[in-house]
Amino acid sequence: MPIYKSDLERRMMLYLDTTNAVIEWIYEPQSIKYFDPIHKKTRRYYIDFTAIVKQGNVFKTVWLEIKPLCECKKPSSNAKIQTQITWIINQAKWQAARQLAKIKNYEFHVINETQLN
Repeated sequence: MPIYKSDLERRMMLYLDTTNAVIEWIYEPQSIKYFDPIHKKTRRYYIDFTAIVKQGNVFKTVWLEIKPLCECKKPSSNAKIQTQITWIINQAKWQAARQLAKIKNYEFHVINETQLN
């Protein structure tokens, strides 16, 4: 039985398992260094999934981060402080992932529950 941390991750696993274009996938395969602007230090975060996808005759490596929709939208200025902190830290993580993905010629996507329906 696979290990996952949320129902969204479980749903992504089912999607990856049942999509013909997905050749293989790995859960939390790699850490990425990023600068945490809240705590002012370098940290690591683990991308949720790496998938090898076949599109035509081309194989692509795709990094997938799974988050609830509420964490994918910028919070209003009157949102709870923890919501704002989560947004800021997630943006730092995703920026680092996008930059490294670009260097490696990978794709990086943040997926939410509306995309898994």
